[in-house]
Amino acid sequence: MRNLYVCSTSSDCISKVNLDLFIEEEKIYLDKQNLKRIGPHGIYVYENKILTANSYDNSISIVNTYNYEIESYFIGMHCNDLSVYDNKAYVICGDSDDIIVFDLEKKNIVEAIPCGNSPHSIYICKKKDLILVANMNSDSITLIECAQNGNIKEIRVGAYPTKAVITPDGNYILVCESNIGMDNKGCINIISLKNCNVLNKIPVGNSPVDMYFNGEFCYVSNFGDGTVSILDINKYKEIKRIEVGGMPRGILEDEKYLYVGDNYNNLLFRIDKITENKKVISIGTEPTGMTLL
Repeated sequence: MRNLYVCSTSSDCISKVNLDLFIEEEKIYLDKQNLKRIGPHGIYVYENKILTANSYDNSISIVNTYNYEIESYFIGMHCNDLSVYDNKAYVICGDSDDIIVFDLEKKNIVEAIPCGNSPHSIYICKKKDLILVANMNSDSITLIECAQNGNIKEIRVGAYPTKAVITPDGNYILVCESNIGMDNKGCINIISLKNCNVLNKIPVGNSPVDMYFNGEFCYVSNFGDGTVSILDINKYKEIKRIEVGGMPRGILEDEKYLYVGDNYNNLLFRIDKITENKKVISIGTEPTGMTLL
């Protein structure tokens, strides 16, 4: 049985969703004594543990999925997202504009790597041993080799990029250019990893913030107009747009369904990819990052 874990920033908790029954099975509170705000924003699975990057108390939390025991470690100012490579957590700090490398075995900080202004998401491509960071306020992505003291490259992109990923074949970068606060809608920018040239830009909805790519189709949550765009990356076009309402944020898929968190109404949508039938459950306040385990 697979579960979906969703971090709710304003509720300081992780919701465990049973996907077979599509119910919220458990709320895992990151501060069980309710003494401070945590603000989980990014989430990642590591060795049957759930890791969260916490924006409010500048930490990461490590949650044991068997007994829900929680460890927390201070990282840096305004942790937005994280990923893991070689037993080290790479955590982006939105206020200090760097990536903090945290050793998950020794439980200490080992390095700080500079990136662009206001990093919002991080992605690690193990196929190419590359780290990719989307920097919202410098309209750029940072590309870093995972090897120690690896080369760092800054690539200019469109306005307010919220997420960037490398395609499974390791040949292209997809960048979610949100254009938040601007008159024009957002787009998905397709960049060649070989020479960093822009190959195409596919228009989507208003203020896209998250995306999920399965190797063929890219699913994009349009925060500003309550829709989800489905793109055929190989044909460079949007093939469908699904109305969900609210403010869609986190998005994932499995074999049959799309899972979309509504940041405004505090809901989780399950959408049948073929019929577009929807089922909705309540979830924690301000759902953001989500992951499957």
